[in-house]
Amino acid sequence: MTKQAFGKSHAKIILMGEHSVVYNQPAIALPIPKIELKIKINEIDAGQLLNSKYYIGPIQKVPNDLLGIKNLVNTILTKINKTDESFEMTIDSEIPSERGMGSSAATSIAIIRALYNYFDTNISKEELLKLSDVEETITHGNPSGLDSATTGADNPVWFIRNDTLEEINFNLNATLVIADSGIKGRTDIAINYVKQQLINDNKRTQKSINKIGNLVTKARQDIEKNNPEELGILMSENQKELKNLKISNSKIDDLVEIANINGSLGTKLTGSGLGGCIIALARNDNEAESIANALTKAGALDTWIQPFK
Repeated sequence: MTKQAFGKSHAKIILMGEHSVVYNQPAIALPIPKIELKIKINEIDAGQLLNSKYYIGPIQKVPNDLLGIKNLVNTILTKINKTDESFEMTIDSEIPSERGMGSSAATSIAIIRALYNYFDTNISKEELLKLSDVEETITHGNPSGLDSATTGADNPVWFIRNDTLEEINFNLNATLVIADSGIKGRTDIAINYVKQQLINDNKRTQKSINKIGNLVTKARQDIEKNNPEELGILMSENQKELKNLKISNSKIDDLVEIANINGSLGTKLTGSGLGGCIIALARNDNEAESIANALTKAGALDTWIQPFK
């Protein structure tokens, strides 16, 4: 029988705390297991091949935008003394790229799990996250570790840059709707834009950053104590501050309004802004379906529904 192994991960979204997290305020990220990424590794006679949506061929000859994957695979094979082994790696991802949903980190986590499974080697959670940074460093330059931690997690992640990264209790009885605006997010531009506002209008910008940090702290309590209505209010307040930071846009604003009109408890952009996705909190799956349908009619490129109970 041909040798075969698998590795899985999933998408993530920032629930609250975008941009303020850059300035040492807390953020909460949620795992989205409904949006999966799967890696399959098959034994072959010769070579190390990659089969993906963006490239099919030898891993050592991947294009520049996949160099992170090449470096990660080489690092793992060297670490476990399997550099001469032959295999084909197939990536099957439901996670859209450049939408703030952790596609590159999810790819890393699944690759690591698949290769370690294929070679019957154990790996600790700490080592898993450390290895994931090999790919993330090439793709994103200076990864915080938040994406890798959340795409491999079962519970929400509480994060303070250079300080705390931990899973928190998750008792929320609600359903999340995610909608793709169809506009690619630009993290680098958005972060630099907020940074420039801190220079040009420090008092106003710092006030929004501090306000978001306070909202995130309150949101953690609502997640742990199952208060979806209160959490929704906080999410909408967070969106107001993100608009104050000027990283929303007209398409995002329109989708937020549509979700709210159609019963969302609270709606906001998720990720860096200037595009990407919005998230809307619904009381249950039925209300989530109604919100998702309204967003699709309003021009959302795609929608996903993630129940929490």
